[in-house]
Amino acid sequence: MKSESAPAVYRRARRWVSAVLLLVVSSLAAVGGFNWHVDPFQQYRLASKYPPRFYSLHHRYVGPGLAKNAVYDTVLSGSSIMENTRNGFIGRACGGTAINLSMPAMSAFEQRVMLETALRERPLRRVLMVLDFNQFAGGAEERQEIAGPFPTHLYDRNPFNDVAYLLSGDVLEKSLAIVAGDLSDSSTALRIVRADAKDSFTADPDAPWFWGERKRFARDKVLRDLDLTRLNQRFAQPARALAAMQRSFTHNLAPLFAAHPTVTFDILWPPYSILVWLDFARRDQLDLTLAFKRFVLDATREIPHVRIFDFQAEERITHDLDRYTDIYHFDPAVNEWMIAAACSGTHRVSDEREALAAERQLRSQVDAIRAPEGLAAFISGAARSR
Repeated sequence: MKSESAPAVYRRARRWVSAVLLLVVSSLAAVGGFNWHVDPFQQYRLASKYPPRFYSLHHRYVGPGLAKNAVYDTVLSGSSIMENTRNGFIGRACGGTAINLSMPAMSAFEQRVMLETALRERPLRRVLMVLDFNQFAGGAEERQEIAGPFPTHLYDRNPFNDVAYLLSGDVLEKSLAIVAGDLSDSSTALRIVRADAKDSFTADPDAPWFWGERKRFARDKVLRDLDLTRLNQRFAQPARALAAMQRSFTHNLAPLFAAHPTVTFDILWPPYSILVWLDFARRDQLDLTLAFKRFVLDATREIPHVRIFDFQAEERITHDLDRYTDIYHFDPAVNEWMIAAACSGTHRVSDEREALAAERQLRSQVDAIRAPEGLAAFISGAARSR
């Protein structure tokens, strides 16, 4: 039997390799085109072909799409404590059209990148910045990836970065699920689908991250399984250093104020339960935390478009455990109270005298429950009427 010549073998091999490459390129193009068409993370357009899905574990992926494509002039930025705030309420309380771009376990770096995206895309009037002390822990560009990776490539307009999104297998899985139509009742935007599954999501554009209706806010809920001798056990917040916190603020947030002088930046200190402050005191974090608050005031009080609002010594909130689902997270009514107060100008701290008065009040509250008998009395009488 006559064997093929070497050139013929090479030609056949080249044709085979070319066919395989064509198949691979065609498959990748099909995947990319399909993901672009469905766009499950709303990177190119707000969801319209299919009902929107706001995935509970993918804030960091959906958020930049909303920042780039939604219409708004007011932004709420905070951690998971602010997720229970509806866009419509913010708009009504503050005027204008609002969007909630909060994300869980947010670092100062992540907050900066999200806000830079929004400020680049829209002419903003107001930014409501709810700050958590833990977001300034670690390095100046620390990422809180306990809540998921932070995909920086989704926060810019560089089209070459999109390949990681368009060719992602995880994105393809979500695109297929959306097209398959497993939203069990698309007629109601408030439905939670597969609430216990990895890919659980909501479908309400007005409240994309809202979880308040799925949690119970009650004193017994807060105290259940709470070790009063180790209040930090569940959240395991690390020890913070004042100098590192100051560097993080200066590196991440202060430049936003300088770069956008026509935008009003409202800094909000949220009302954690008093048990958080007791935990700070026990872990030698109280003094440096209050010193950091004074630093933020000193760094911003000469900037006319930056205002500070402090809700942390509001005893009728912080001592009423019926308003919380754990020692940090308060009910949606508190979210609305904070936003309405800030946008109406109440609870503002304008100078050192007001800051020190709020600090003395908070220290007094901590001292009242710091002793064992004080804590016992607080726990036994912690339920209050609303």
